[in-house]
Amino acid sequence: MHGAVDAHTLDALTEWVETVQRWPAGSHRFGQYAEETDRGPVICRTENVSACHAGFAKLVAGDLAAIASSALGAPATAFKDKINYKQPGGAGFRPHQDQVAYPGARDVMSLLLAIDECTVESGCLWIAPQVDRELAVDDRGVVRADVAESLEWQAAELAPGDVLCIPGCAPHYSSANATDAQRRVFIASYSPTRHDYTRDDYYGARQAVMTDATARDGRFRISTLADFDGVEVAVSVAAGCTHS
Repeated sequence: MHGAVDAHTLDALTEWVETVQRWPAGSHRFGQYAEETDRGPVICRTENVSACHAGFAKLVAGDLAAIASSALGAPATAFKDKINYKQPGGAGFRPHQDQVAYPGARDVMSLLLAIDECTVESGCLWIAPQVDRELAVDDRGVVRADVAESLEWQAAELAPGDVLCIPGCAPHYSSANATDAQRRVFIASYSPTRHDYTRDDYYGARQAVMTDATARDGRFRISTLADFDGVEVAVSVAAGCTHS
């Protein structure tokens, strides 16, 4: 969806992202994650950003909810949101499905809103939109390599302000950012309101799943799946949010 947000909203969104990006790693109890790059440590994700930012909360409940409701054909409620920051040299994500990643969620629709230009070179999303079922996964929870190789992938290059709708079963991945520019996106995930799947449902399950999985295999996670290829910057996690 080209130009899903107007220029005024996009300007405000860019300011909000730059503010949140300055939050120190570990300062947000839902996750302010950092990765190591050749240029040093950088923030790679803020999880549940709308919990501590009124502008994002309004966007998620307003314009983006309307788009998600249209895509799902029913009133939709957000249960998750995040900012992914792909700095120069920032890592990508292995092929995965949101439906698999979100414990207990049904009929998931994620909206990816481009804040910066998203190109193949900067690590844009690649998606296989024809898939409508859950696929076989490996021990990381990502789509098994032989299955991923059999899919027809499409690059989703986006301009700032564009929105990509990602159905829950649509596999997607991204590569590292090979440019000198940032590639930041805001992503909000929805399910039909009738399912009564809430943020408390998702974030309560998320922490337990991540803790148990990392205890088993020792892998760095910024989501329930070990889909992120970045190298962890270990930080102490705040019990609350020190920036609010």
